[in-house]
Amino acid sequence: MEILLLLIYAFFVWLIFFKLKWLPWNFVFQAIVITLPIILLAMTILILNVVAPSSHDVRVINYVVQILPQVRGRVIDVPVEPNSAVKKGDVLFRVDPTPFELEVKRIEAQLRLAETRLKQSGALVKTGAGSQLDVDRDRSDVRQLRAQLDLARWNLSETTVFAPGSGKVINLQLREGSFVVPLPVTAAMSFVEDEQWIIALFSQNELRKVKPGDEAEVILKTYPGRVIKCRVDSIVWATGQGQLPIGGVLPQTEEHAVPPQRFAVKLMLDGKDRGLFLAPGARGAAAIYTEQLVPIHLLRKILLRVSAKLDWFIVKLH
Repeated sequence: MEILLLLIYAFFVWLIFFKLKWLPWNFVFQAIVITLPIILLAMTILILNVVAPSSHDVRVINYVVQILPQVRGRVIDVPVEPNSAVKKGDVLFRVDPTPFELEVKRIEAQLRLAETRLKQSGALVKTGAGSQLDVDRDRSDVRQLRAQLDLARWNLSETTVFAPGSGKVINLQLREGSFVVPLPVTAAMSFVEDEQWIIALFSQNELRKVKPGDEAEVILKTYPGRVIKCRVDSIVWATGQGQLPIGGVLPQTEEHAVPPQRFAVKLMLDGKDRGLFLAPGARGAAAIYTEQLVPIHLLRKILLRVSAKLDWFIVKLH
C-alpha cells in the first residue's frame, strides 16, 4: 500500500514540477516535497488502519466431520464418490450386517423361550405348584433380553453409515474389504460439510471501531480480480494466549518475547455474492469499513482492487 501511494505522489510531483512546470524546483519546494509525503503517508496509514482495517490473512473454513462407525466389521459397499456432492441422509458406506443379523435372531429366539417360561411359571403360581420367585426371575430375564434385542437391532441399523449433512467426501481412501472399528479413534473418512465461513485475522489494535454488521470486502486467490461483498458476522475476542494450561504447577511468569496473537473476525457473504462457491482452504485478503470517516474508505477500496488485479499474475517458471 505504501509503495502504491508513493508512486501516485511521485507522479503528481513529476507532473507539477517537471512536465507542466507550474512551480519552481528550488530548495524550499524540494524540502516540502520530501517531508510532505512522510507526514501525509504516516497520518493516512494510522487513520486508515483504524477506520478501514485490512488483513492479508483470510481463510475459507468448512466444518469437517470425522466419520466413525458405531460398530466394527468388514466394509461391503462404498457408494459415495470422492469429491462429489452428497446430500444429508445419503449412504456413505455399509458394514457387513451378517453377524449383527445373526445376533438379532439369536436374541429373538432366547426372548421367545424366556416369554414361554414366564407364562409357564405364572400358570404354576396360580395353581400353587410354583413360586413367585421363579416368576420374578423369568420376568427379569424377559426384560433383559428385550433390552439386548433393542441394542442388537440398533447395532444392525448402524451397519449403514449416512451423511450427517450436505457436503463432500474429500480424499476418500475407504474401499470394499476394509475393516473399520469404532475404537481406537481412526476415522473411516472425513466429511466436509457445505456450511462454511470466512475468517480474517487482524492485529489486536485494529478492531477498536469494528462491530458486527459493518461492510467488508474480500479478495481470494481463487477469484483473481474479483471483490467479494461481505458483512462482519462476529468478532472472536479471545486467543490461545488468554488460557492457562491445566496442570499441577504454578503459572510461569518470567518474561517472554512473544508477539500478541491476532483476533479472528468472522465474515459472511452479502448481497449478490451470497451462495458463491468458496473452496475450503482458499486464502486472500480483506478490508472492513467502519462507520467512521467514510470518505477515506475510498482509498482502501482502491488499494484492495489493485491487489485483486495483481492476483492475475502468476510468476513461476517450471
